[in-house]
Amino acid sequence: MATCVVLWGYSAVAIKMVAASGLVTAFYRLWLAIPALWVLLRLLPATRRPLTGAWARGCLVGGTLFGLHQLFFFTALHETSVATVALTGALQPALVLLVAPFVFGERARPRAIGWSVVALGGTAISVVAAAGSPVWSLAGDLLAIANLFAFTAYFLASRWILFQVAPFEYVVGMTTVSGLMIALACVVTGQDLAAPAGVDWLILASLAIGPGTLGHVLMNWSHRFVTAFAISILLLAVPVLAAVGAYLWLGEPLAPLQVGGGMIVLFAIGCIVAEQSET
Repeated sequence: MATCVVLWGYSAVAIKMVAASGLVTAFYRLWLAIPALWVLLRLLPATRRPLTGAWARGCLVGGTLFGLHQLFFFTALHETSVATVALTGALQPALVLLVAPFVFGERARPRAIGWSVVALGGTAISVVAAAGSPVWSLAGDLLAIANLFAFTAYFLASRWILFQVAPFEYVVGMTTVSGLMIALACVVTGQDLAAPAGVDWLILASLAIGPGTLGHVLMNWSHRFVTAFAISILLLAVPVLAAVGAYLWLGEPLAPLQVGGGMIVLFAIGCIVAEQSET
């Protein structure tokens, strides 16, 4: 999960570095990976087995939700600041806390819940501090909120599906479904798929291989060993890494309150990890 967090922290910055639209970036992030995923699925001895009806149903549900997440996330990053999109997504643990006890029977210890409230508070401070910056927009913030719900739904659905489907097979199937969704969205909205040029292709390839494939394989594999609550809290480090990366590589401003909120998030995450390791 730590490796996944680092990869996803990089992805938000890399997406904004691509000159093409959010939908075109999402299209290539998926379709540069899909052919290679299917080749690996058929070649690796561990995955060379029949694909079941449970696999097809799970991939359809997970892929649809993941496709919505990709649509909202990539578009929001081109409309508002990286820090705002990433930190809004970090409110996911609050939604997970509401659902996980009823769906999965997972209950976090009281101290872990307390530290999660502190982490969410740090996130809220950072989001509020970003409002009004030159790269902020209301439309982008609304897309970021839609992404929060789409990713949380994908996260929870995947956890349920992975009780029946192997992680790598699931990533291959759900990536294909989401790829078809994004391709359809590109056709309907008349996107210019020839827009990427030069270094854009290197960035897109790195997105497809790293955060897009390896990151999701690692997260889905981790579902079998780590609670939904702990994973969602660990993901709170993603916006902090993304905000710092956007400041260093994109020149996006970071207000002192954003920095302070990020430090609170990281400290709270450390406390939660320590708390979880005691259980």
